[in-house]
Amino acid sequence: MTSKLFAAVCATVMGLALAIGVASAAGPSSAPTPAVAAPAQAASVPKIDPLADQLLTKTCAVLGSADAFSFHAEVLFDQVLPHAVKIQFAGAIDLALQRPDEMVIDYHSDLGAKELWYQKNTLTLFDPQRLMYATLNVPDSIDAMLDQIAETYHLWFPLSNFAYSDACARIKNQIIFGTYVGVNDVNGTATDHIAFSSKTIDLQLWLDRTAKPLPRKIVITYRTKVGSPEYMAVLSEWKFPKHIAASRFRAQVPKDAKRIEFLKFKEPQP
Repeated sequence: MTSKLFAAVCATVMGLALAIGVASAAGPSSAPTPAVAAPAQAASVPKIDPLADQLLTKTCAVLGSADAFSFHAEVLFDQVLPHAVKIQFAGAIDLALQRPDEMVIDYHSDLGAKELWYQKNTLTLFDPQRLMYATLNVPDSIDAMLDQIAETYHLWFPLSNFAYSDACARIKNQIIFGTYVGVNDVNGTATDHIAFSSKTIDLQLWLDRTAKPLPRKIVITYRTKVGSPEYMAVLSEWKFPKHIAASRFRAQVPKDAKRIEFLKFKEPQP
């Protein structure tokens, strides 16, 4: 398998992430008559329920201010086959990070597996089924690393928006509607259910009804894609230690694994 194909496989399998890659809502392209100017401008202003905005902001603050955290997620995701046949697959993610420059992701799904280690300025991505791995030099901060990988290699990691120091900055700019849905259940626990829309996706979050509103469930609907595929994750086992041992972020690649190189390529964000 070529390095370009390996990178494409990684981007496809790991690409379903919490990321809204669309431009923010823009006003009309031509100046209307005074009679319709006010309604047109009002319609372009995002309509976000204050409670939904408050809960999202608090969630981002809790995650962004943590020195370290980890969680487990059970995921379901759709693929749309020819003739609009929608197929659902399952997977699991374990993510841990230590700010400012360490993160590990262990991802296994029906379509394959990927393991990622990020420490200081080195990122290692390993495919255990193909026994192939690649190593990249990256910036020594989680935010900058994630940005560079997305911009240069078009590679997004599952639920990686939670790892940013300010996840809300990457979400709110794209929101054109947001609402508080109500108190709803996630695995027997009452949660605050909020929902948002951009031009291309719908985003739903279920948050703990505590002083620390941690995400317990997320659903992303890719509304403009054929068949409107969905990505769903149920998150559990949240932990917030002051420090996670550096050994957890150290790459554990088998000696018989083949090292290959990533190539820069262009692939649209999922």
